[in-house]
Amino acid sequence: MRDRLLRGTFPSSNLRFAVCETRELCSEGLARLKSDWIAGWLLSEALTCAALLSVGLKDEERLSLRWAYSGPVGTILADMNEKAQVRGFTQRLRLMPGVSTLDEAMGGSGKVSVVSSFPDRVGQMGITEAVFQDITRDLAHFLSLSFQIETALAVGLIIRPEDPIHLSSATGLLLQPLPGCDNALFNGVREIVEHQGFRDWLEAAPRMPEEVLARLGLKETPSILNEITPSYSCHCSREKVESVLRMLDAEELRDMLEKDGHAEINCHFCAEHYWFSGTDLQTLIEQCQAGHA
Repeated sequence: MRDRLLRGTFPSSNLRFAVCETRELCSEGLARLKSDWIAGWLLSEALTCAALLSVGLKDEERLSLRWAYSGPVGTILADMNEKAQVRGFTQRLRLMPGVSTLDEAMGGSGKVSVVSSFPDRVGQMGITEAVFQDITRDLAHFLSLSFQIETALAVGLIIRPEDPIHLSSATGLLLQPLPGCDNALFNGVREIVEHQGFRDWLEAAPRMPEEVLARLGLKETPSILNEITPSYSCHCSREKVESVLRMLDAEELRDMLEKDGHAEINCHFCAEHYWFSGTDLQTLIEQCQAGHA
């Protein structure tokens, strides 16, 4: 089943939705970062949430999602743009065998923070407690409380607990009320989406996006506004990494050169490896000194 992200509405119910399949997207991220099964599950859930939220972004807007839990997994981060180009990572990529469950990985407390940004400014931002200790429900709680957007979210994954990870399906659904939506109707649908039985159904077999929408039981045909293909995409480059090194002063670069003879930098999002030789560092030092002459 290829990756798909559909955006649309239930016009009579005044509900908007996003529904997606992100197996290929998540598999790309897991392959790049080489996480184990538990960290990979949490990362896949975060990446799928990010893909869903991309449908609400404006041109050139990025949204950064951050879950910070007290357990061994630490921080989980995902960001995306309006084209559903998604990337992410977990602070710890290998949690097993010391950690055996998702609850144990997350621990007993946490926070969710979200920041939107444009090339020339920062947009909305906020932070809330992670009251559910669940990636998806904690994000929905954040959107409802901090951004004042009532939200129902569900993500279902099918991942065999093995190494390397094999992900068979990653399905996500987002629902939000439009102006004029009946509160009782939305709350009823939200109860369906947040019920464990709905997640169990998502994780019983791969589900087509249309099948997920039909499962809600709304007595109307959804209106599909557009469909795109989400992807795992990191915009790091050697030039961008070099620009970070240029921000260091000459003494820091010289210390790096004398201690290691080179610089090695790995991107947290895609595991791309960037190597700067001693000659590269010497050139940066000379450029830095010239700039301060």
